[in-house]
Amino acid sequence: MQPEYLDRLNAPVRNFVLEVEQRAGITIQVIPDQGLNRGGPLGQGNLAVVIEDRRNIIFAPTNGYFPDGAVRHELLHLKRFHVDGVPKLAAAATPWGIPAISPDAIGALDNAIEHIVIVPWELQHHPERREHWEAVLQDVCDGLSDIPLAELRLAISMHCTFLRHVLPGSRQAENVRAFAVEHGIFEAADQFAGQFLQAAASKENLVRLLFHTFPEIPKEHAAMEYVSSRTGVIQKPIS
Repeated sequence: MQPEYLDRLNAPVRNFVLEVEQRAGITIQVIPDQGLNRGGPLGQGNLAVVIEDRRNIIFAPTNGYFPDGAVRHELLHLKRFHVDGVPKLAAAATPWGIPAISPDAIGALDNAIEHIVIVPWELQHHPERREHWEAVLQDVCDGLSDIPLAELRLAISMHCTFLRHVLPGSRQAENVRAFAVEHGIFEAADQFAGQFLQAAASKENLVRLLFHTFPEIPKEHAAMEYVSSRTGVIQKPIS
């Protein structure tokens, strides 16, 4: 990471940057992006990350938003994939080079899975970030009625799982629960949340649980994608 950005971080996060870069064999580049200036649930800005075998970028607003907790969040994503060897859930490569499933949709689902795992670590180091995640859940609650019916069971199950394992006691929990009860899917969502925790030690097991519980997701068009600066990108089918 460039010195001008490292110098803006506190010592623990700065050391974490250097540790991830060294262990992963990568250099993290920060690129300013004015389009992120008003992003995030609080309108203060947001960070975005690209994680590839040869290119690892944190995009940051130009308004000065570069908080330690948000940077650690992106570093935790990088560490999971590059250092811990955790695979991404990704659109499967096809012989004609065009994914048969939306990479954005499958990437958003993978991000939701990863957040349930890494946000507790983020909050442990940066409890002030709870305000950010409470605001994220407020946005979720505001948009519950807009979720397409075909996606409702999966979306509510993921929201319930996040609330149960990441933000227990959140003021948004009752709103999501009431919505799920109204639509007759709370018991199934709550059961999935319990199973998620049991499988959380293995991303592969989590993905198997996901496709077993939600067979409407086209498993044949998805893959487990392992990213490494040393071995490149390797996709494996989902068993």
